[in-house]
Amino acid sequence: MAVRIVTDSTADLPLKFAHDLGISVVPLSVIFGDEVFREGVDIGHDLFYDKLVHARDLPTTSAPSVGDFLEVYEPLLKETNEIFSVHLSSKLSATYNNACQAANILADRGARIEVIDSQAISLGLTFVTLAAARAAREGGDIEQIRAAVERTVRNIRIYVMVDTLEYLRRGGRIGRARAFLGTMLRVKPLLSLRDGEVHPEERVRTKARAMERLFQIATSFPNVREMAIGYSTNPQDAHDFELRLAAAMPQVNILVTRVGPVIGTHVGPGALAFGLLEGEE
Repeated sequence: MAVRIVTDSTADLPLKFAHDLGISVVPLSVIFGDEVFREGVDIGHDLFYDKLVHARDLPTTSAPSVGDFLEVYEPLLKETNEIFSVHLSSKLSATYNNACQAANILADRGARIEVIDSQAISLGLTFVTLAAARAAREGGDIEQIRAAVERTVRNIRIYVMVDTLEYLRRGGRIGRARAFLGTMLRVKPLLSLRDGEVHPEERVRTKARAMERLFQIATSFPNVREMAIGYSTNPQDAHDFELRLAAAMPQVNILVTRVGPVIGTHVGPGALAFGLLEGEE
């Protein structure tokens, strides 16, 4: 029986895309006051960003519970006894830890569930999940899938331009970028995700210069295998960025996606990011 792949909604995979690849998605939630919305189930992108922009108080986010994972794992175990479950960085969410608890509960029933901390999120988690799904579809066992995922994790690079650090600060996910706080008046921060947490990179005076810097960084890597662009509220920015990258690296496939409510809660409106997967020597 083939190994089944599970990820969470912060991978920002379109549901049809996930379905076609046989990937099960466990949703995280966004919470506006007393209202709880499961990402990709109860709330879509347009409604979420409209609520985000107009909300008096910023939403919070919540990891899937152990029970949520059991609800996904148990039906899959009727089809297979091996599951590979890959999730966002454990430094940013309790998702990974809750998946581990659910896997331990089911281990007593003879199930083998391998849970992996991708040390990434959104575009990075997209690359990792796709690597796992491809290895599984090629008939790989858990060890082979893990090896493919570990190679991918080593070669992911993620950079993001945010309009303000306020959303990351309020959400408690600002990480090492806290060093930028207090110096960001009329400045666009460029951040990266390394070792599972947010790092400060540069402070750029205007949005145009920030987008130019993102382009320079993206094209500075010599051996890019795959590229992804994510945006929160400005599709034109993503489109323009895609056109420039496609001209600069025509041999590279570029995926463009809109980041979902959970990521959007922390990066806010106006965010633009790229993720790339480097080739190994």
